[in-house]
Amino acid sequence: MSVVVDPSARETFTPREITTAYKHFEERGPQYVDAETGLRAAAYRFGTRVLLVYEESETGVVILFHPT
Repeated sequence: MSVVVDPSARETFTPREITTAYKHFEERGPQYVDAETGLRAAAYRFGTRVLLVYEESETGVVILFHPT
């Protein structure tokens, strides 16, 4: 599995927050699963900031980003 940390996440979150969200996603699974596309996703709140984590079903790539 590959992991991509979007620049928006790197600029907004500490390495510890990014690692915590990723580990939580891997250990406890997603909060949302789309049955049609297989997309798995979760949102993690750190204060007023939100980090989104999703896994693309076709490639298995996990992407972490901060929505703007």
